[in-house]
Amino acid sequence: MDVARFMEAVRELAVEEKHSLMEELLDILLSSVNLEMVPDDVGWRVNQAYRDGKLIEDEFLRDLAYAVSIAEPAKFRRIVERL
Repeated sequence: MDVARFMEAVRELAVEEKHSLMEELLDILLSSVNLEMVPDDVGWRVNQAYRDGKLIEDEFLRDLAYAVSIAEPAKFRRIVERL
């Protein structure tokens, strides 16, 4: 999926909108039945960023978006189109 396009759109968002989007992506990922498709290293980086409160930072938000694009490509595509 187009994570680069997603990140371009995210950079234009206000902090509140970015936080809301991060929560939406996290909800999609955690409810996915396809988590085994996400590479382990990406999953661990997302997990650690969440625990450290850094998931909203661009580097980790990109990892989260990448994980969602793999686990739930149709849902990720709808989010990108909405942005």
